[in-house]
Amino acid sequence: MSEIRAGLCSLAMLALPAFSAHAASSDDVSSLGNYAIKHWTTQDGLPQNSIRDIVQTPDGRMWFATWEGLVSYDGLDFHVQNRGSDPALPDNGIGALTLDAVGDMWFSDSRGDVGRHDSDGSWHFWPHEASAPSTIVQSMKVDRHDDVWMLYENHGLGTMSHSGRFHYLTPGHNEPLSSIYRNMAFDASDSLWLGTYSGIIIRDKDGRVRQPPASWGLPHGLSWPYHAPDGTFWIVSDSRIFSITDNKPRLAYDLRDQGRVTALLQDRHGSLWVGTEDHGLLRLSGNRVEVMPDTLDPTGGRILYLAEDTEGSIWVGTNAGLFRLQETPFSSLRRHNGLSGDFVRTVMEDHTGALWVGTDGGVSRIINGDSPETMYLPTRSGHQPEVLSSIEDNDGTVWLGTYADGLFAVAPDGTIRHLDSASGLPAGNVRALAFDGSHSLIVGTQRGLFRLMPGDKVERYAASKALNGLITAIFTKGDTLWIGTLDGVRVIRDSKVRAIRFSGVDGAHTIFGFVAIGDDLWLTTDRGLYRYRQGRMTHIGRDAGLPVDSVFTLIRDNRGYLWLTSNRGLFRIALTDLEAVADGRRKALSYIQLDETNGLSSSQASGSAQPSAALARDGTLWIATAIGLARTDTNSFDKFLVKPPPPPVALDGVALDGRDIHDLRKGDVLHVPSRHNLTIRYTAPSYIAPKEILFRTTITGAGSAWTTTGRSRTLELTSLPPGAYTLTTSAAHPGQVWPRPVTLVRFVIDPKWWQRRQFWVSCAVALCIVIALSYWGIVWSYRAEANRLARVIRSRTTDLEAQTREKDALLARLEIQIDLTARQAREDALTGAYNRRAFDEAVEKMLTGANAGGPDFCLAIVDIDHFKAINDTYSHQTGDQVLRQVAHVLETHTHPADMVARIGGEEFGILLPAQTLETAIARLDGVREAFHEKTDWEISRSTGLVTFSAGLTRFEAGDTIKTLMKRADLLLYGAKNAGRDRIHNS
Repeated sequence: MSEIRAGLCSLAMLALPAFSAHAASSDDVSSLGNYAIKHWTTQDGLPQNSIRDIVQTPDGRMWFATWEGLVSYDGLDFHVQNRGSDPALPDNGIGALTLDAVGDMWFSDSRGDVGRHDSDGSWHFWPHEASAPSTIVQSMKVDRHDDVWMLYENHGLGTMSHSGRFHYLTPGHNEPLSSIYRNMAFDASDSLWLGTYSGIIIRDKDGRVRQPPASWGLPHGLSWPYHAPDGTFWIVSDSRIFSITDNKPRLAYDLRDQGRVTALLQDRHGSLWVGTEDHGLLRLSGNRVEVMPDTLDPTGGRILYLAEDTEGSIWVGTNAGLFRLQETPFSSLRRHNGLSGDFVRTVMEDHTGALWVGTDGGVSRIINGDSPETMYLPTRSGHQPEVLSSIEDNDGTVWLGTYADGLFAVAPDGTIRHLDSASGLPAGNVRALAFDGSHSLIVGTQRGLFRLMPGDKVERYAASKALNGLITAIFTKGDTLWIGTLDGVRVIRDSKVRAIRFSGVDGAHTIFGFVAIGDDLWLTTDRGLYRYRQGRMTHIGRDAGLPVDSVFTLIRDNRGYLWLTSNRGLFRIALTDLEAVADGRRKALSYIQLDETNGLSSSQASGSAQPSAALARDGTLWIATAIGLARTDTNSFDKFLVKPPPPPVALDGVALDGRDIHDLRKGDVLHVPSRHNLTIRYTAPSYIAPKEILFRTTITGAGSAWTTTGRSRTLELTSLPPGAYTLTTSAAHPGQVWPRPVTLVRFVIDPKWWQRRQFWVSCAVALCIVIALSYWGIVWSYRAEANRLARVIRSRTTDLEAQTREKDALLARLEIQIDLTARQAREDALTGAYNRRAFDEAVEKMLTGANAGGPDFCLAIVDIDHFKAINDTYSHQTGDQVLRQVAHVLETHTHPADMVARIGGEEFGILLPAQTLETAIARLDGVREAFHEKTDWEISRSTGLVTFSAGLTRFEAGDTIKTLMKRADLLLYGAKNAGRDRIHNS
């Protein structure tokens, strides 16, 4: 499943009519850049990439109409219902979907058949009526009487009641109903509006068909209606969208520059989402049209359908797969939005509120929230520099340190000064800038610490001559300089340098930055955080629950939270929690981790650059990342942390001893034989962090305690005693209160005959009788035994000798029987060839040898062509004789080292050890010629020769018996489909 993260959209302020009555104002909706986009295709479980229709059933499942079946999705897995499933659909090509008032889902297919999947899990099918065309139903709608209306493109309408009563409305010649398009909608009066290729037509509830009044002035041509959830009625005419207000159309949007409109959706905010023919997805909010950039447009083709689920996600059905747009807290700016580069290294807000954004392609400014403006920096090479650091002077001058082009000063009037080696600045990185107590600019370079002198001259900082390596961070406090290096911290005070190093595996080496919070100084390093307080360093790393080693920067917002950047996303931690851990009052941190799933364009934040994040005056947090500049509003961030309602729990399937039970309906009581394995699968359809959903279950009848099963969605029951049980389940997102439980299934474990009460009562009575009879029997036995004892002793010797002879004979017969049994276990009784068991053992042995470096081998599956016809034409006895002849020919015309086995019905397996594919092909071709030359088949020659089709494959590294057999089987079916009497190989 591919994932695309949308950056800030381009806002096309088109010349539109003043219209805001229906669509939400732009202030009420999030930017399109706050939507994370997921994309599914056939590689992710879809049977086909064209998504024609979308609905969500009351149990939360999403359903999709495709040309290769009806698809459901619960947030984790796709399930396909088609002609090969149980129950089987009449046809794979699904044309339209709709829900009725009770939540049952209706669907139609490409042959005019109609089906319904009820909320109790049952399926119903109605073949197309003889009076109706055997063609695709393009749209289905339910009227207020709960009748389903079906639109046959260019062939009129049909209706069906919930009980299945069908009526077809035959269009007359040249009537408007004979040219209807794929969309229709009921209005508030239950009149049916239909799209046609020559304008809108209306079928009133009395059956009269008319066109809108000519005074409306609607365009002539392809038009179709849309009835929004808020009751607004819309008409789409090619690329123009009209709203019906006060029984009159009003042009709301003219999108002729955006191409033909193919789908429309009003979301819960009142915004209109628009799918187009070839210009992707748009959103209309008030009088604003938002257009996703081409590089981030979720679709590469025609949008067929739009839908919104109960959690607010937007689903987009296209001819290039399925897309979902989920609102997230982050938006991003990238090169296509005007930034100088995609890899953002530093971001800083100046005294005017403008943002300075340094990237791998120069520097950009964002003024008053407008689009970024790239500033040209003069360099010797002519290429824009990679900007690694920035700082603002008191006079408004902004200083920019670069990767290899020295230092730039941008004055408020736009004048730019460039300092490089000619000014005394050493070559290499400038990753840190700061002003000291005398307000001199301190420059951290790749070769130590330098100071800017009058006349734009740069000299080595006097007290730092011992610092000759890369400077990664600088912080000044009064007359004290804190210097970050690749080997710990250096503190300069009163011209003296003090080194602070952190030893051990968990000790930091690289210092990324310093952040002052109150009287404390926090260090961000490659081993987490350090707090410096009153001369003491306290480490907060993995032992304290920090999930990463390298923390690049630390930003405090206006609400008491700290935001940490890293290579694995962003972390928000309450300052009070962090201090409690540092003080030892708490053992582990609590945090929120944010990454691409929350809308970040990249989890990789910029490191070893200053500053790499900035909190603007309005509370907006800007983060430099490897793919653009990320933005979030820290003041409104918590609204994205509000968890969605608990997902509804639904039964996903029941299996008995591994075999699915398909006819179980909601409310049915399932009877299970005792000591059989019962598997119950359940799900909670949700599309916001579905993998994080937690479940708990209880089984009434086996104790009332709840069992938290975590993220498991399967319950295996193997040892319940006989009795009646009820499985109850509930699901919740992490941290939520468990909602009201749902009864999933009721079942009864039926006792075996010997577990029933009547059996044990009978046993007790029988036992009493046996005891009484046993007593009298013992008395009689003693007397009889005394009389027989003498006779037994006299005959014992003779009996022992006879028994010895009998045992010898029996032993000989057992040896013969053992030998015969061993042969039968590996030999096919009909043909005398090896059987499937012997064949599988031989293949496993060859696989073991080949995987250990032994010789390769080939495997073939041979299937007798038209064998059923031989049985049907002659008899099964004749068919058996043909199988014996086939086995004889196969064994005669293969190599003695080859193995021929009958592996099922008319299928034979041939194992060819130490053979190349070419040799194996030649050998099978020889066998095939032997079949052609054989004239004494059991069947008449006039009927035709006995031939076979075969799939031949060669061992490949990593093969298992399953993959070998499957590949050979696919090749065999290829040979069958290609006309039989041939060999396909790979």
